[in-house]
Formats: sequence, structure tokens, C-alpha cells
Amino acid sequence: MPLEKHSAGPAGAITYSDDPSRVNLSQLLALYHITYWAKERTAEQVTRALRHSHPVITAWDGGRLVGFTRVISDLTYRATIWDVIVAESHQKRGIGREMMRLVLDHPDLKTVSMFVLLTKNQHRFYEHLGFETDTKMSMALRR
Repeated sequence: MPLEKHSAGPAGAITYSDDPSRVNLSQLLALYHITYWAKERTAEQVTRALRHSHPVITAWDGGRLVGFTRVISDLTYRATIWDVIVAESHQKRGIGREMMRLVLDHPDLKTVSMFVLLTKNQHRFYEHLGFETDTKMSMALRR
């Protein structure tokens, strides 16, 4: 059963969901296009990524998609968090923090012992959520 949470905190009336069927592709593409790292993504690419991601967390202000993040995981040991995005008009209101909390506490990820994320910026944001640089993993490989 999909998770749905309503919040009336500093972000205003925001609804959070892990129901992937709620994702509006054109609104999601608009969110991707505000980033420097995903503005070139196409509808076909995003649709395929959504099919292979779980959970997907969305944040809604009424019918407007204002936040998005997704996870790739084996649902047992490891999970990688991707694409944490909040609309510019809704930043600094706790939406990103709440989406991350929903990921980290998601019932389908309860046995995951290692959450990984890769980022060039926003380090303080993630450190406040308990993430830290892993000095034991001293090499990042890319191909």
C-alpha cells in the first residue's frame, strides 16, 4: 500500500507520497531541468529510470510536484539515493529533509545497512541527516 503523508509545517500544506503512479512526467522533467546535472534528461530516459527505482518519493503542493527523490536498492543490504530535487520556489522549507527522512525510514528499506549518495554539493544538508564521508572507501571508480 502506498505511503502518503500530509504536512502543514514550515513548507505549508505539502503531501508526500511513494506512489510512483502519481509522478507527472512533464512536471518531473521541469524539476530535472532546474538542475545543472539532469537538465538534459529526456522523457524516455526518465520513464525508464522510474521503472527501475524503488522507492520514489514525491512532494506535492496541491497538484504541483515540488520535490522528488528516488532510490535504487536490493531492498536488503544497500541503497543508493539519487535525484534529490526541490523546486526553487519551495526550497529552504524542509521538503528535502522530509523526503530524505521518508527514504531513510521507508518500510521497504528497513534492513538496509548502508545508504550511499554521491554529490558535488549540498554536503552540509546531507551531514545534518547523518551522512559522512567514508574514509574507508578511498576510491571512486567511473567508466
